Amino acid sequence: MWWLIIPAIGLVGKVIYDVVTEEDTSVSKSKPIKKLPVSKNKTTLELNLERLRREIDLNSGYKVAILGQPGAGKSSLLKKITQNKVVPLPIIGTQTDATSWADDINCNLLSRYENYVFADVPGYDTLLHPMNIFGSKFPFQKFDAFIFVIHGKLHSADQDMFRLAARTEKYICVARSFSDSLDNNELFAVERDIRMQLGLKDTIPVLFFSNRTGKGINAVFNLIRSKL
Repeated sequence: MWWLIIPAIGLVGKVIYDVVTEEDTSVSKSKPIKKLPVSKNKTTLELNLERLRREIDLNSGYKVAILGQPGAGKSSLLKKITQNKVVPLPIIGTQTDATSWADDINCNLLSRYENYVFADVPGYDTLLHPMNIFGSKFPFQKFDAFIFVIHGKLHSADQDMFRLAARTEKYICVARSFSDSLDNNELFAVERDIRMQLGLKDTIPVLFFSNRTGKGINAVFNLIRSKL
C-alpha cells in the first residue's frame, strides 16, 4: 500500500500550496503597492517664492516690494520709512546677504506696517539668490508698487530685474542710497546715468536718500503713499 501514500502526500502538498498562494494573492489585492509621485527637487528659495505667492493673497493692504542688489540698503530703508514699527523688523547684519530666503523654509517673507505689506526682497544675482530663479518665480504681478533701490554701479542683473518689475505696469520708483556725500552736480550726473542705463521714462522718479542721515527717507515713502 506504500505506493498509495505518495499520491496522498502530493495531494496534501498541493492543497497547502493552493492555500498559501491564495492568501498571498488576497494580501496583494487588499494592500496594493503605492507608487510615490515623482516630483522635481526644488530649492528652499523656490519653495519660499511659491509660499510668497500664496501669502500675498492671504494679506490685505497695499503690497510693496523693495528690490535691489545685496548691500543696497533695502532693509535699513524699510526700517526708516516705518519708524522701526514694521512687523517683523527686517534683518540687518554686517554681511551683505543678511536677508535670505534660501536657508529657512519658514523664514519671514512679508512685513506689515499700517495698511501696507512689504516684501524686503533679498539681494538678487548671488549664489544663494540667482537671478534666473527670481526672474521665473518671483510673483511681480502680485504687488501694487515697487521701490527699486540701487547703490553704486549698475549691473545687467539690475536692468533685468527692473525690466521685469516695470513690465507689470505697476507703480515703481528708483531710490538711490548712500547719497549724502553727493553734491548737486553729482546728483544730476548720477540721475542722468541711472535713467540712461535703466531706460527710465520721465514719469518714473529717481529719488536720493541716506539711511545714515535720514535725508530723503520721508520722500520715498510719501511718494509711494501718494500713488496707492
